[in-house]
Amino acid sequence: EGGITAGDGSIWFVVKPSTLVRINPATNQIATSIELPSGSENPLFDQGFVWVSSFEHDQLLKVDPNKNSIVATIPVGPKPRFLTAGAGSVWTLNQGDGSITRIDEKSGKVIATIACGVPGPGGEIAFGAGSVWAAVFDFPLTQVDAKTDTVTHQWAGQGGDGVRFGLGSVWLSNLRQANVWRINPDSK
Repeated sequence: EGGITAGDGSIWFVVKPSTLVRINPATNQIATSIELPSGSENPLFDQGFVWVSSFEHDQLLKVDPNKNSIVATIPVGPKPRFLTAGAGSVWTLNQGDGSITRIDEKSGKVIATIACGVPGPGGEIAFGAGSVWAAVFDFPLTQVDAKTDTVTHQWAGQGGDGVRFGLGSVWLSNLRQANVWRINPDSK
């Protein structure tokens, strides 16, 4: 299973074993296929590049859609899977140790690795209201302030799975209870 993203007039997705595929939506045809390191999974289009997590190699890949090639390979925390973008950075949720790595989009340099204590499978990460929001099953929501690169709030207990930010709210799905929570980012 791989992720999907849109940008640069194309649809991008990763297919097994590890190929980034570019679809032209006008023709519904494959425009490009780019081989990636094994264990690469989730793409994210932001600021003119496709960013792909490489779970197996503890890396973030930066793909230039104009060159159809990987232009940077950035070491991040262990087992990065999910990505988001905000505040001039790409952020990875690292399932190996439950940390979040922040990478500057322009330089490709790691700015910070934030210990969140939320390791394990599942989860998701999103950006909104000046914070990164990470969700995993037993820690349904962790908030990281983008100004200080620190965990400001963390909620523990059953819940958490997918998280998105939109319409001024954090939207958190709870697979175990089959519901969705809408959270005001200013309420603690």
